[in-house]
Amino acid sequence: MAEFWSNNDRSYYIRLWVDQVSQNIAENSSQVRVRLALTNGAHTFADYSCTASVTVDGQTLSWSGMPSMLSQYSSIMLIDETVTIGHNADGTKTFNLSATFSGGGGWSPGSLTIGGNSFTLSTIPRSSSVSVSAGVIGSSVTININRQSSSFKHTVRYKWAGKSGTIASNVDTSTSWTIPFDFANDIPNSASGTGTIYVDTYSGSTKTGTQSTTLTASVPASIKPTFSGVTLSDLNSAAQNLIPNFDTFIQVISNIKVGFNGAVGSYGSSITGYYAEIIGKNQSTSSNGGSLGIMNYHGIIKIRARVSDSRGRWSDTREVSVTVLEYFAPALSFSIARTGSTSSTLTVTRNAKVAPLTVSGSQRNTMTLTFKVARLGTNDFTVNNGQATGAWSSISNLTNSRANLAGNYLANQSWVVIGILEDRFTRTEFMINVATESVVFSYDRSGVGVNKIREQGALDVKGDIYANDQPIQQYQLTNADGGLSRGSAQWDDVWNKQATEFGWRSGKYDDNPTGKNGEWGLYQNFWLDDWKGVQFFTSLDSKRFFFRTYNNKEWRPSQWKEVATIQETVKREVDLGWFIKGNITRIGNMVTISTVRKITSLDTLSDYREVKETIPAGFRPAQEVNFALQGISDSTVTGTAILHLASDGKIRLTSKSPGNKYWTGTITYVTSDPYP
Repeated sequence: MAEFWSNNDRSYYIRLWVDQVSQNIAENSSQVRVRLALTNGAHTFADYSCTASVTVDGQTLSWSGMPSMLSQYSSIMLIDETVTIGHNADGTKTFNLSATFSGGGGWSPGSLTIGGNSFTLSTIPRSSSVSVSAGVIGSSVTININRQSSSFKHTVRYKWAGKSGTIASNVDTSTSWTIPFDFANDIPNSASGTGTIYVDTYSGSTKTGTQSTTLTASVPASIKPTFSGVTLSDLNSAAQNLIPNFDTFIQVISNIKVGFNGAVGSYGSSITGYYAEIIGKNQSTSSNGGSLGIMNYHGIIKIRARVSDSRGRWSDTREVSVTVLEYFAPALSFSIARTGSTSSTLTVTRNAKVAPLTVSGSQRNTMTLTFKVARLGTNDFTVNNGQATGAWSSISNLTNSRANLAGNYLANQSWVVIGILEDRFTRTEFMINVATESVVFSYDRSGVGVNKIREQGALDVKGDIYANDQPIQQYQLTNADGGLSRGSAQWDDVWNKQATEFGWRSGKYDDNPTGKNGEWGLYQNFWLDDWKGVQFFTSLDSKRFFFRTYNNKEWRPSQWKEVATIQETVKREVDLGWFIKGNITRIGNMVTISTVRKITSLDTLSDYREVKETIPAGFRPAQEVNFALQGISDSTVTGTAILHLASDGKIRLTSKSPGNKYWTGTITYVTSDPYP
């Protein structure tokens, strides 16, 4: 109950009582009793027309009459009514109230008022709150309800990706629910999703409100993509045709292609990734139909594969074992002896071997041996179809096997024999020079032969030549015309040569002093003995000159040393931007720039802003440098600016000093540009 009093008029007051009588939960309302009485002190009155009213939450209760108040310190009840007041949707309610009394004049009271007051009703319990923990699709979650009244019942509903339905009805404070598996179909690209749990609160049959909470549900680990296996094939068609087995491949030759079979997502997901690897070999592929790479090893290997889906889930792995057969390039060597009564038959002692590539006891690799013969000094080779030539499918090697070449090879002529050994994939060659029949001395009208039959030149000698008990030079340093050419392939030769040799070298090897893949140049190697010597290299393009020495296989110095050359001084005038000019000078690999005296204005506020001018080629810095300029006005430094000079010649400006100034500065830096 609450009590309120009015103002005092000659000891008259009005008194207001407000009582909360009862509440109707279903109707979300309360019954409120309102009473208004007139009280007096020492003054009395009678037979005057009076009015009174009470306003409660916008409802007005009125009274009128001619009361008789003849006793001092008495009270007359004017209004005593019970009204219904509705609550807010959340069950709360606070309302305003006021009261008035107006007398009829004379001895009756004047205007009495009660205003500016409020009354708060007890909150009527409404909708219950709900909570639920994160769940896993296909598993049970508990939905907890915090109800406002023990009499409340609830209906629990869900909403998920456009789906909705009732979970349970007539629920008190909790219910368990198994999240349907088909919820996973609605989140094919994610491992979790969110929905909403609703709780409708009922008081009897009346719905008093609804509250909701977010449900987060994840796809269980058991829902993942699957595939039925892999199909292995060989990207090398020749190897595939030779050995069509899906589980047998060839070292170095094969490149395994992996196809994934029957790959499907689960509950709406799609296949987005593939992965296969050779276990322990750091070789893999991430595409369907991708290859694992060349295998430079042999034996049993395992290939492990898996697929991934749009949820980022990986399938279970599958493994398959395959055999990699050992493979090596064909190996051939042979010797030739002159036989027969006239020493004109060439007998070959053959040593040849190819990789056998045996599958299920069967040798799959074919060994083919061919010989070609030409007169020494010519390139007119003819294939020889004698007994030494042949093809074998049942064997993979020949050891000291002797056979004759077809034809007669005169004893007074030298021959070149080339043997070619081939298998199904590669080939190798071996060459032997067959000398004339061994004699002490021979001659004909064109010249003399020593220790052999003369074939070429005025003097044709087999063996070293001595003069005054000393050997004369046995090795050719130049061509017959004095040129330094060492043959068509000398540029590709190695650098560590135990011979005095001149020729060209490329940048194929790291030894090149200008770096691997560097410049071509003239190579000069002077070999003394026991790996003592010196090498010189002159680059073809930049004309740089290097040397290094060696002793007992140790390089001294370990790296090449460059012999410096004095370059001419080159001068230019260049534009540096915003009408600033500079005198630029290059000596060797050093460049100096000094500004030309001129007044100009940098009418810009710049921070590393590129200008249109550039540093010309031949003068550009090896790495970016910062050229600091000072702006001078009336002999006073009034500003600074920086020109950022890049290695590609671009100029960028940083400045906050506009206005006419004499800009001055000098910078020196290193360049690696070719000489201008």
